[in-house]
Amino acid sequence: MRLTKLEISGFKSFAKRTELIFEPGVTGILGPNGCGKSNIADAFRFVLGEQSARALRGKKVEDFIFGGTEARRPLSYCQVSMYFDNSDGKLASPYSEVVISRHAYRSGESEYFINKTSCRLKDILELFRDTGIGKDGYSIIGQGRVGEILSDRSGGRREVFEEAVGVMKYRARKEEAERKLQNTTKNLTRLDDIIMELEARLEPLRIDSEKAMEYFKYREELRDLEINLFLYQYDKSTERIKQLSESALMLSSAIDETVAAESELAARCAKIEEEERGLSAVLSDLSQRLIEMSSEVESSVGREKLLLERRSTLEAEIVHQHELSDELTEQLRSAEDELTKAQERYDHEKQLYEVLRAEMASRESGLSEIAADIAVKESLLEEYKQSMMAVLNSIADAKSRIARLEAMKSSISGRLEAINAEHAVLNTEADKLAGELFDAEAEAAGITEEKSRLNGEYSAAMQLVSAINKDISGASARLRSSENALNSINSKIRVLNDLKRAHEGYYASVKRLLNDAARNPELASRIHGVVAELISVPAEYELAIEMAVGSALQNIVVPTDQDAKAIIEYLRRHDYGRATLLPVSSMRPRLLSSEELACTRVEGCFGVASELISCAPEYRNVIENLFGRLVIVRDLDVGIAINRRARSSFRIATLKGDILNPGGSMTGGSVQKREVNLLGREREIEELSGRVRQIEGEIRAASSEIDTLRSRLAKASDDAAACSEQLRRCDVRLASAAERADIVKEYVLKNRESIEKLDAEAEQLADSAAEIDEQINEALQAESGLSEGNAVTNDDIRSVQNELSSLRNKLQTANDALSDVRVKLMAAEKEQNAAGSEIGRLTTDIEKKKLSIIACSAAASKAGTDIEEIAAELANLSADLTDERRRFEELKDEQRRIEAERTEKLVVLDEKRAERENTAQQLVDLRERQHRGELNLNRVQLELNTLCDRIWQDYELTYENALPYRQSIAVTQSHIRVDELRKSIKALGEVNTSAIEDYREVKARYDELTAQCSDLRQAECDLTELIARLTATMEREFTEQFALIQKNFSETFTALFNGGRAELVLSDKNDVLNCSIDIIAQPPGKKLQLLSLLSGGEQALTAIALLFAILKLKPAAFCILDEIDTSLDEANVDNFARYLKEYSDGTQFIIITHRKGSMAICNALYGVSMEEKGVSSIVSAKFNK
Repeated sequence: MRLTKLEISGFKSFAKRTELIFEPGVTGILGPNGCGKSNIADAFRFVLGEQSARALRGKKVEDFIFGGTEARRPLSYCQVSMYFDNSDGKLASPYSEVVISRHAYRSGESEYFINKTSCRLKDILELFRDTGIGKDGYSIIGQGRVGEILSDRSGGRREVFEEAVGVMKYRARKEEAERKLQNTTKNLTRLDDIIMELEARLEPLRIDSEKAMEYFKYREELRDLEINLFLYQYDKSTERIKQLSESALMLSSAIDETVAAESELAARCAKIEEEERGLSAVLSDLSQRLIEMSSEVESSVGREKLLLERRSTLEAEIVHQHELSDELTEQLRSAEDELTKAQERYDHEKQLYEVLRAEMASRESGLSEIAADIAVKESLLEEYKQSMMAVLNSIADAKSRIARLEAMKSSISGRLEAINAEHAVLNTEADKLAGELFDAEAEAAGITEEKSRLNGEYSAAMQLVSAINKDISGASARLRSSENALNSINSKIRVLNDLKRAHEGYYASVKRLLNDAARNPELASRIHGVVAELISVPAEYELAIEMAVGSALQNIVVPTDQDAKAIIEYLRRHDYGRATLLPVSSMRPRLLSSEELACTRVEGCFGVASELISCAPEYRNVIENLFGRLVIVRDLDVGIAINRRARSSFRIATLKGDILNPGGSMTGGSVQKREVNLLGREREIEELSGRVRQIEGEIRAASSEIDTLRSRLAKASDDAAACSEQLRRCDVRLASAAERADIVKEYVLKNRESIEKLDAEAEQLADSAAEIDEQINEALQAESGLSEGNAVTNDDIRSVQNELSSLRNKLQTANDALSDVRVKLMAAEKEQNAAGSEIGRLTTDIEKKKLSIIACSAAASKAGTDIEEIAAELANLSADLTDERRRFEELKDEQRRIEAERTEKLVVLDEKRAERENTAQQLVDLRERQHRGELNLNRVQLELNTLCDRIWQDYELTYENALPYRQSIAVTQSHIRVDELRKSIKALGEVNTSAIEDYREVKARYDELTAQCSDLRQAECDLTELIARLTATMEREFTEQFALIQKNFSETFTALFNGGRAELVLSDKNDVLNCSIDIIAQPPGKKLQLLSLLSGGEQALTAIALLFAILKLKPAAFCILDEIDTSLDEANVDNFARYLKEYSDGTQFIIITHRKGSMAICNALYGVSMEEKGVSSIVSAKFNK
């Protein structure tokens, strides 16, 4: 078996299809870092089934698919294929060439193929079992794999050993057997539980089964008896139904004739009602138009009021803008005055700055002169020294040396004294500056804290102003909305009150009579009122009652018969027309009987109208006479059900206005909307009045809220302005304090630097003085009293040195004075800059205020323009109001004319309805008889249907299907036997009829599971025996092969290291399959030690020695080494390459390397590069070696 080719397409950086041909020997892959070399090693792992994305240096499968570059689009999948020459048949495949492939898609799915035939990953793993080839075998040693093999905490080392010694196939079989054993144990446990459950069910099911068989025996006998009793009763009921049907036919003929007459009257009434409804619709339309026109008039009046209010608001706005402009003008003048003062301060500070600059220049000049004098004196001193040295040169070099050293010492002492004086001055100045800095920072912190507080107060104040303005706008909008709604409702109330006072909607005769009664107390004393005004009807029943009684709502209630007679004479005398009068003393209730009331007790029936209506107690008889036989229901379905039960004996009305009349006729359809609603008009006025009171309360609350909010707004605005002014002052103070702190900080820094320099200089001078003292002592010992002869010269030198010291003190004083001038100059510069900043801020503030004044003027001008537009709109609105009022009166006249015509129609309708009532009463009597017959027929039919339903429910038989079961029976004896059988069945109690079948099924399942349990116990024993046998085989094979690897490892280690020794040690020889494997190594010249104590290069070479030891025991078809020689030095690389060449006769090696020694032994080289960014390409070269 030999690897012949690797084919890559779309994998990682290999966007194009790439082939690598592998010949026997060593193949090298090289290239710069990041070019994609290791992607080739990853491709081998990928095609061999590596599932861990991290092992392939990714996070998910998508990372292995070419992701695209700036010039290339991403690919949707990747493919890697490996080609093997299997002519020797080492792979378990009948083919001489074996190709394994893996495709991966961006969805995360993968497909595997062997010779282009789809397969499982398990098939590929089995194909390479015990060949050393695989993602976890020793044929692929990648970056980090060496460390994984060497790590004693990793399981990778044992996997390599087990693959090499050939126990992996046994381990796989053992793990499979253990999984099967575990599953078998679980199944046994589950079966035991099921069998125990079935055993608990068997005995109760046997008892239930015997009871069920007894039940079926009784049931069969009962069935035969009940079927024959059913046939007997069915025949008797059929004969009774025939007799009742003949009687019903005769009554039906008489009813049809009466219904025809009633229908003709109903049609006439319907026609008149339709004409009346048309007139009512016209009246309704006119009333609606009157209401709408009244609303329009009220709306126009409201609009006029709103415009007047808007004009007042705009006038107030103009005044407000003028006041704001004046306030801003005053603030502008104040800011200009501050600007003038700031300019003056700036000029003063600038003048002071120039004076200080001149003074500093003068002092710097004097300082230069002193420095020049010091230089002259130092030169003179040097001349004296040279002269003295020339004179005394003959007597002692030591004397000269002593003088020089004493001069240096004197100079150092003088400088040290000066340094100490300067140090004291600087320390004093430092303490003073520290105090000033602390005061400045404390002041700045206090001002900052105060500013933060003021910012919070200002922000809160502005938020409050904004919130109050928003609340005022909302309250004003609610106020306007409430006022508009109030105007509209008041307009409706006025129209309704006008209609009520004019008795609109009533017949002309009733209207005239009521109008006269309002002016005639005698006539008024004879009238209680109209029915519609004396009753109170819930809103949901108004339509039903109005459609049911119609014109009866306009009947006039009077105290007595005599009053009714007098009013009739009054109507005739004045030629007002006709009216129906209801004397309280004569009216008697017309109520439903108890049987009829029983018919109404169904869901959807709300009750009798007289009980739903409220009225004064004295009018109760009148109301019960008019409405006592009227029932209110939800809809026609409920009405029809009640009508059938009551045999059309009373009137029924639905909520939608549909009527079921006595006798069976029905009236219904669409209802024209009526604005003149006699029943609902009073209720509507009361509801609207309540709404008016509610809205007036809302208006008062809104007005009060607006006044409160405006007061709060004025206070909040004042608070915000005060906070703004305090913030401005705080900014000025903070800027001044910050500048002072900055100046002091600079002085502190310079002072600290000066002290540090002085300390360093003093330390250096002290060291020099100590050295000079030592040298002077040495020179004095050598001098032997020669110094007296040179006293005069020494005096001269000391004199010059004193002068030089005086000049240096003078120079220090000048330096101090110059530092003071510089401090003052910097302070003046800061003050000048602060004044300039203040000028800039005031200039910006002045420009803003000028813009605000212009904006106020523009707002006032716009408000004036709006006032002129409102005045024009008010003029147009006044003209429109006059025209609307004229049209309103014209519509009122038209309404009165149509009302008179409608009254005449209603009088005729009352007459026809009375005639129809008589016919309906006749029809009620006939239907009463028919109803009784129908009840008997229905009862018999119901009994027959009950018999049929029961026989069907019990036995699923019809009469025809039951006939074959007919037998001659004694009816009385059969009834007795039926009762006995039922008692016997009842005595059995609850019977589980499915127990017979359940018992049979459970018994069969119990027997089957018991057999399965026995089989599983045998399988458990077989698997336990197999696991023990496999474990023994693995231990034997591992022990034998491990000894060979140990021997090979010692040899390869010695060869690679040119000496030394190494060994492999099992940590527990009693548990060779699970214990850890330690590697002990002793390179030449070192002691024996654990692998972890070796250097990185020694560890890598040890791992390579172990790899070669395994290959020597069990050569793999090929081996991929990914940069495992990286940590080796050149000598060890050559050893590694030499050994690799020796092993290449039996194993193909594919090495990824950067080392020249490794490249030198390769039979072929592949170069990997990225000519195109992000895309790897291959260049090959072959050598004859």
